Amino acid sequence: MKPARKKKFGMRMVKRRGFTLIELMISLTIGLLLMAGLVSVFASSSRAHAEIKKSSEHAENGRMAIWELSRDAGLAGYYGEFYNLPAPAAAPPDPCVITPAALYAALAFPLQGYEAPAVSPLSCLGNNDFVAGTDILVVRRADTTALLPTDVPTDNDIYIQTTSSAAEIQVGLAGSAVGTTKKADGTNTVLFLKDGVTAARIRKLHVHIYFIAPCSVPSNGGDFCTGTGDDGGRPIPTLKRLELASVGGVTTWQLAPLSEGIQNLQVDYGIDSLPATQNTSTGQFGDGAPDSYTTSPAAADWPNVVSIKVRVLARATLLTLGHTDVKTYAMGLAGAVGPFNDSFKRHIFSNAIRLVDVSGRREIPQ
Repeated sequence: MKPARKKKFGMRMVKRRGFTLIELMISLTIGLLLMAGLVSVFASSSRAHAEIKKSSEHAENGRMAIWELSRDAGLAGYYGEFYNLPAPAAAPPDPCVITPAALYAALAFPLQGYEAPAVSPLSCLGNNDFVAGTDILVVRRADTTALLPTDVPTDNDIYIQTTSSAAEIQVGLAGSAVGTTKKADGTNTVLFLKDGVTAARIRKLHVHIYFIAPCSVPSNGGDFCTGTGDDGGRPIPTLKRLELASVGGVTTWQLAPLSEGIQNLQVDYGIDSLPATQNTSTGQFGDGAPDSYTTSPAAADWPNVVSIKVRVLARATLLTLGHTDVKTYAMGLAGAVGPFNDSFKRHIFSNAIRLVDVSGRREIPQ
């Protein structure tokens, strides 16, 4: 056999080299383009997220405002067991007067309003805290939960004790027992049920005054708007209400902000005027259904309001760059508002609300 041939392996030198300047520049250019694309996508995503957040926020503010107004106004005229309300005065009461006598007379006006005044018509609401041309709505009702015998009344808070035929406004006296001593003057006058022994139930009396304020957070840290410096220099219109309450042991009005970005409030009132004769079964006029709607009921028609249509215009609290609001917004019988030609997004929220207790008293049995 022939001997195996040996293979010779030569050492071959491999020449190694880096990127050329041109290749490096091309690589950097491609990387920069990719980075620019990623930054653009991220920026677009961030802007979209911010806009979605702003839209969601101002929509939620609008829903909150209409929900609170609907819930509260729907209970207007609820005074526990009290059925035969006092005869209404010739003119609607001044909501800011909070003496027991005035509050009792005002029970005949479960709902009351002011149609787009140019200045505040109320002594308890200053012009700096009111947006001209927006409606003011007053709601009167009792709390749906009666006090328990073990509850201690709040000093100088306002309560109402009722039977089906009588009602009494009472001022809380701290340390007194419910159903015995409830008044600030310490007297024991109370209303009793038919057995003449059991005290009638007592409830907190609510009087709420809804309005649009030009700001959410005043610049001085107080409760009342001061001007263009509020809300960090960008005042945010806000739905607020005054609440009848005891503050520091004093009966007064307490301010409660409800929903930011609410720019306008308009209310249409449904008047029950027919039949115009008193029904022998209910002892009431009308039949519980609205026969007409108006923005400003006559003085004699306020006790006949059995439903309302509420519209709120919600505005975003922040600007949207590149957006111009050229829309008009229908605010019911008050007409349309806009275009505002600014960079805020807006949305209308509305609801029709039946005053269950007011209309229910008038329903004619079949």
